Amino acid sequence: MAQRWRKRAYETGLAYGATLDEADDIAQDTLLKLWAMRKELERYRSVEALAVVVARNQAIDLHRHRRTVSLDEVPEHLSLIERHAEAEMISREEVDWLQKRLAQLPPRQHTVLVMRQVEHRSYEEIASLLGIEATSAKALLSRARKWLLAQLTTENRLS
Repeated sequence: MAQRWRKRAYETGLAYGATLDEADDIAQDTLLKLWAMRKELERYRSVEALAVVVARNQAIDLHRHRRTVSLDEVPEHLSLIERHAEAEMISREEVDWLQKRLAQLPPRQHTVLVMRQVEHRSYEEIASLLGIEATSAKALLSRARKWLLAQLTTENRLS
């Protein structure tokens, strides 16, 4: 019986334009859905018809999620890919620049900056962990931020 349902689901997937692999996936997913509904299957007159409906819906969903690019859009699509790659390269350069500058900070300032900005710790928590006053933690963070801002400004990294 399950083989018959699987075959119908597979054929339905193919009928709705799925590739052989996609139709196989549709058939498998259909059987999984039927298995999940196994206690309710007796309510249906034809489980085979239900399998067809489930497979049809999956094939339609597959087509909805596909993003086709028409030939008219190809140059625009390639342009978007190129811009994304360029932005990613610039982003990597910026990360490298920032990591180099962070490494130049005095160790205490670097530690406080990371604890506050990355780990989102409170000034009190930072002070407790480093054995300093909360006001000292604020001052160290302020110095680190000012130094980084000065670096950004002098190297024209702010747009």
